[in-house]
Amino acid sequence: MSLHPLPSPSRSLRRVLTGTTALALTAALTACGGTSGDGDSGDGGKSVTDAHVTIASTAITSSLDPAAALSSVGRSYTKQVFDQLVSFDEDGALSPALADSWTRVDDTTMTFTLRAGVTFSSGAAFDADAVVANVERVLSGNPAYSTVAAKVGTIEKAVAVSPTEVQVVTTGPDPILLNRLTLLDIVDPATFETERPAGTGPFQVTEYQEGTSIELERFDDSWRATDNVAEVTFQAIPSATTMASALQTGEVDVAFGLPADVSLQLEAKGFTSVNKSAGSAAITSLIADVEPKLADVRVRQAINYAIDREAFVEGTLGGFGTPNGSQFLQEGFLGYDADLPSYEYDPEKAKQLIKDAGAEGLELPIATTALFKTQAESVTGFLNAVGFKSEVVIEDLSAFIGSLLQKSTTPLLYWQTDYYDLRDIAAVTRFGPPAPGQQVHFDSTEYQALFKQQSQELDEDARATLIQEMAQIMNEEAGVLLLAWPDNLYTAASRVEELPLTGDSLIRIEEMVLTE
Repeated sequence: MSLHPLPSPSRSLRRVLTGTTALALTAALTACGGTSGDGDSGDGGKSVTDAHVTIASTAITSSLDPAAALSSVGRSYTKQVFDQLVSFDEDGALSPALADSWTRVDDTTMTFTLRAGVTFSSGAAFDADAVVANVERVLSGNPAYSTVAAKVGTIEKAVAVSPTEVQVVTTGPDPILLNRLTLLDIVDPATFETERPAGTGPFQVTEYQEGTSIELERFDDSWRATDNVAEVTFQAIPSATTMASALQTGEVDVAFGLPADVSLQLEAKGFTSVNKSAGSAAITSLIADVEPKLADVRVRQAINYAIDREAFVEGTLGGFGTPNGSQFLQEGFLGYDADLPSYEYDPEKAKQLIKDAGAEGLELPIATTALFKTQAESVTGFLNAVGFKSEVVIEDLSAFIGSLLQKSTTPLLYWQTDYYDLRDIAAVTRFGPPAPGQQVHFDSTEYQALFKQQSQELDEDARATLIQEMAQIMNEEAGVLLLAWPDNLYTAASRVEELPLTGDSLIRIEEMVLTE
């Protein structure tokens, strides 16, 4: 489930500053950068080198050790300090990172040729033994690494073939092994047990206040180092009001996690909004085990026809998203079907379906967390307008995770899928075969069988067909209320000339361009 303030895929860029307002704000903001360069930015300011960048978010990592992180919150930090064998480029395509190339040996084995001349910030050389040690550590069974172990899922072991070649073996055919490896950060094994694990990325940690801030300095010998940025501060600012204020006073260069309406207000003051699809879907699960009427396809269709998705995106996402009434996956993801019909806004049809199903006045409360309160309230408004009785039930995070994964007491659950981190339908496990003790979100044996089949299909075309068949079933059965593909949103000060993002919507800080 996506509940964190971090990024992902296809991108649009809003640039709204300039003119005298931008110049005034530039002067007002603290220029933390160092040496002036000769570059002339598009807005007239000179680019700087050796800049100090401060990134604010509602939360930061729970651990400097990427293998022990409890959630995706820390990915913005880990991407600056560590590398993976494979990564997503800015367009979301798989690209070489610490591995230069790879070949599939058989259905369960892939060989990776490693990048030469790479060193950790500790001074140790990166080699195949380091990869093996990291895999063995994550798969050791230590509960501290269980979150990452679950993400790399099917990996059984890694074997060093030579100092520059390593084989990764899976427990069965895994079509998205490369996607999984984008989530395995490689740490210098000699620093596994230290307070500051060392990576091969362009920065290294100099100071950490747990849950509050992280200070980084450039690792000059990194294979990704640039002159653009010398120092980075990650600052946790839970309050949106405080974060917006810090942005305006120049204490912060880039804010992540501001509400869309706040970011839009800042645009009017010369700040820039950079938005990119989060790669996940805003949805509402329909749990028939709680409300038997939801087993009637007419009721599920009525719920889907009741929603004005354009208004949902504009009203609750500030326009930072794309309406979606057809399928989980966005264009560019394997299995996306451009021809799949979307549920359009048709309140009269919804009312007729409700009448036909004898579901007038059906009570459909929606559980969610405080983070999604506004979005869930929007859904209740549409449902009430066609004759259902709906209200939002706010649960704290731990309670809601229990509702989502195990047993819900409300028939509807508002949340966002997690496929952004794998860029694949395999991440949307909630609608696949349920594990023992988990509730069913979509009671379709055919969908669940296809989900299992695609998870082991190595032929890409055949797998795309299976995923499209899954989407067709979900669409015809109205098995879920699909609402939108939300964007992740950064708000940047005017001195931030370029804010490049990775394919998983994380900032490439070393490539940021800042002006005086």
